[in-house]
Amino acid sequence: MVLIWIGIAVGILIAVILLVKVVKTPSYEAVTMNVHCKKCGYKTNGLKCPRCEKNTSFSSKFR
Repeated sequence: MVLIWIGIAVGILIAVILLVKVVKTPSYEAVTMNVHCKKCGYKTNGLKCPRCEKNTSFSSKFR
């Protein structure tokens, strides 16, 4: 029975935290995802950059 009360309390706490985040977030702010690599500008669709990944492993082997 105590575990049920603890579970309810944790669930309410998580719900309150999420509600506070929703209220504090401006209505015009959108969720964005960077689709280009920050180093080379190659379009990656949010994944690791194959160009920079190759270059990093190559340059670290032969330093």
